[in-house]
Amino acid sequence: MASRLYTDCFVKIFEFLRGDSTSLHAAALVNKSWCQHAVPIMWENTLDEKILMSRNGKQKGSGIIDTYVSCLSQESRNALKMEKVVLPTVTRRPTFPYASYLRSLDLKCFYIAVQSWIENCSVLRKRGLSGDQIRLIIQELLQQIFTLSPRMHALKINVDIIGAIVADILHRVPKANKCLAHLKEFMYFAEHPTMEMLFSKIAQSTGQIEQLDLSVYDRTAELINMLRAQKNLKVLIITNRTNSPSGFKFWVDTDAGTVISEKARTVTYLEIQKIHFPFYDLGRFENLINLNLLYSGSYSFQDWAPLADVHLRNLEKISYQNRHSLYLDIFGKFVENSGKNLTHITIRCCTICDPDKSHILITSIADYCPNLLHFGGPIGANNASELGQLLNACSHIESLELHPSIDNCKSVASPIDFNPIFRKIALKQPWELRELSVIHGWKFSAEVLENFIESRQRISKKVSVFWNECEITGNLDKICQKYQKNGILDKYGKIKANKY
Repeated sequence: MASRLYTDCFVKIFEFLRGDSTSLHAAALVNKSWCQHAVPIMWENTLDEKILMSRNGKQKGSGIIDTYVSCLSQESRNALKMEKVVLPTVTRRPTFPYASYLRSLDLKCFYIAVQSWIENCSVLRKRGLSGDQIRLIIQELLQQIFTLSPRMHALKINVDIIGAIVADILHRVPKANKCLAHLKEFMYFAEHPTMEMLFSKIAQSTGQIEQLDLSVYDRTAELINMLRAQKNLKVLIITNRTNSPSGFKFWVDTDAGTVISEKARTVTYLEIQKIHFPFYDLGRFENLINLNLLYSGSYSFQDWAPLADVHLRNLEKISYQNRHSLYLDIFGKFVENSGKNLTHITIRCCTICDPDKSHILITSIADYCPNLLHFGGPIGANNASELGQLLNACSHIESLELHPSIDNCKSVASPIDFNPIFRKIALKQPWELRELSVIHGWKFSAEVLENFIESRQRISKKVSVFWNECEITGNLDKICQKYQKNGILDKYGKIKANKY
């Protein structure tokens, strides 16, 4: 009994070390029992970006593939031999069935690691490999993984040709489908006809996926069936990758919107990119915490109007980025209904339909968002007073990213005076402010910027200042260098134009 309790305890400890390969490797060297429990955790997620991007990442990836290759069955080796693929001689069989421990598979990382292994394998490098031979190696390795792993928790299909191989394996080898029954996270970014088969297999195998990252193409029937099968969606990311940037309305022109809306109650993270999202459906996501609507095309006033009646009490972060329409009045009413827990508001839009109503948005944030940490969005040149109210009410604000509230940011007739806003921020001295970004179309003087930096110095608070496409008078570089040298200005500089 004591021995069992002891084992259970250190197994729990190993689980806390998940992701810390150095500590797990040290634990595996202690004794046989520790090794048997540490190794499976070490090999759950061997090929992820962190590993491949680390120092000697490709070498590590190559070593991992080498281990998987050494575990290949004789049947797989014979199949490769028939296609004149001569594998390195295995001098000692592996101690563990490493492929059976894999729980997370990123096919892009897998492909990079296989390429590194081929480059480092002298036997294969001397003979050279054709594309078909490389494809066969990948197929045999993936077939081993999918048949030996009893449960896959995360699967990322992000390389077309390998996604097709996975779909083919699931079709040919029924046993390989069993590992999908416990799938919690699925992402695909691959355009291939066999993807429909893959969606169908997943729909049949599991309804427990919690995180879906979907790239939408023209074929949608099986994709929607896969969505329909899921019972507990929490994270949903949908990106339109068709050739039509705004014409394809996946949400409203297919059954997808209806199917997703039926499951909206469990979703806490929603991201929609390049898809027309109807605001009237947003209210169904009553437990939403994080919302990102990105480049979703043009909205009329009638499209925007339902947003004013949406209440999302749990919402903490919202990002709306678009080249087209924005109604500040309606957005302000949405903030009024949903602002209690908001910590981050980011609004980037090239076309503001009611720029003279920026005071409504700023006042709504001041009145209803006491927990705000970040505001990035439009503000009028005459809204310094409202900004002062916001800084008073949102006492924990850490970063500001201020755009001019104008109807079209690409056609600024003449730069807009930012000096009054700079002075208001300096006067209010927001205690937690760490970063201020002044985004295109403004003009300000280096002297007023210096007054702002001195206000941070008086309260001994570091700050970073960035700007983009602004007209600046005075010796800005000299001032910034001076205050960076004395330690009060942390970072400063021009923001890359393609960031906004």
